[in-house]
Amino acid sequence: MISTFRPLTLGALLLAMLAAGCSSTPATVERQQRESPPYSIIVRQERSARVSSDGFSATFGFEVISPLDLARNSLVQELTQEVVLERKDGSTSTRSFGLVEAFKLERVFIDAQGQNHYRLLFGQGDHHSIKGLSELPADVIGVTVKRRVFAYVANVYGADFTSNGFAHLPRNQDGSVVTEAPRKFNEHYQDSHETRGWLEDAADSLGLVYRIEYHLVRTGSGSPQFVMDHAGGLGYVEEPTVIVR
Repeated sequence: MISTFRPLTLGALLLAMLAAGCSSTPATVERQQRESPPYSIIVRQERSARVSSDGFSATFGFEVISPLDLARNSLVQELTQEVVLERKDGSTSTRSFGLVEAFKLERVFIDAQGQNHYRLLFGQGDHHSIKGLSELPADVIGVTVKRRVFAYVANVYGADFTSNGFAHLPRNQDGSVVTEAPRKFNEHYQDSHETRGWLEDAADSLGLVYRIEYHLVRTGSGSPQFVMDHAGGLGYVEEPTVIVR
């Protein structure tokens, strides 16, 4: 039930991060191609997204379906975020970073067709949020936030999981994505847990890509805008979201 859903906040956009110019250098390691057992990922919006001139908040649940026992203990997400600020003088500035995170998976049932259904632990979900945009300097007239998430199943070992089965990982299996999230992103997790552990058996050849994009023009009509949709790979996003406030 949605009422029992207690997501771990994925982060907030703080002025300190923007002012400090916190950004990451894209990884230069090439992603390896790995064989994968058949499966698909379903992304479900657990509640209506909240969107305002100060930011957004949206919560998602996941289901993994496979004709086989996947023998994988986690759903892994590789998140990249880019924030672009537009100023009155026509200049722009960009901040970006990457994050590898894991959610524990459990097999919840096998249906009449023999399909295995896996979900996150009870009470766990993926909460995406940004706040603090109303406090940006007056010369910032537009903000664009782009998140790209690549989700797949894998085995995770040595991670510092929360009681609900969420963890930050230092890198993906081949090192093509490295965690460089600022300290204030998932602040509650980082204050009480270590970013550690490693991946094995990453079934990323059949992973799902989805995107979240928020755009705010401070003086424009029909703003802000929020989009969440399927951007590639197997599986699907139920009820993709487009919001204009």
